[in-house]
Amino acid sequence: MEQVSKVSEAFHRFEDGLILSFEFFYLPNEPLAAQVIFHARDHRVKGNVWKKVKVIVGAVEELSAKVKGNQFNSICSGVRILKFDDVWCVEIDGNYDMDADPTSLAQIREDGELYIIGRQITILEIAD
Repeated sequence: MEQVSKVSEAFHRFEDGLILSFEFFYLPNEPLAAQVIFHARDHRVKGNVWKKVKVIVGAVEELSAKVKGNQFNSICSGVRILKFDDVWCVEIDGNYDMDADPTSLAQIREDGELYIIGRQITILEIAD
């Protein structure tokens, strides 16, 4: 949980960043997994330093990607990485009241357009 908070702070929830890729996959003898690679400004570093960050969600229980072919890959309202009971949710650019975090998975299912719900999470900064 601490790593999630540190990355969220360092990259200011990836606001004004980009989604470079979104994919789901199966590893041998493993449940569904999904990953998103972001390109975002690292606010821990002086200047305009941008880095790639990979977020991997394991044991995926649900994912939703309501996107249009001509939709931009820029992130406007941010990426929320939230824990609800025993699952993690990575939610991208959802439309919630007053830019507040959603308070339940039901709210994410209702208002979210791009999200992953799973039991494990890994966040890695990756080299260009």
